[in-house]
Amino acid sequence: MSEHPNPGRWWKHRRAGYYTGITWSVIQTFCWAVLEIWRPGTIASMSVVIGWSYGIPATLIIGYYGNTAVEELAKKGGAVK
Repeated sequence: MSEHPNPGRWWKHRRAGYYTGITWSVIQTFCWAVLEIWRPGTIASMSVVIGWSYGIPATLIIGYYGNTAVEELAKKGGAVK
């Protein structure tokens, strides 16, 4: 099987997902803090929803690091070909 002419083309999208995940995590943390100050007790009543709201950004971030690690391992010849 021949190599793709531009194997790094998907990294643009992976990086965009990573930065979006980080940005959204920071924004929503700020929003939750403001909401709790404005209406005390809100965070406690929404704890399950808040936990889930960090799931997607965390998946994007972990996926980016995982893909980067696998690619580096393959470059060093440590991956099974």
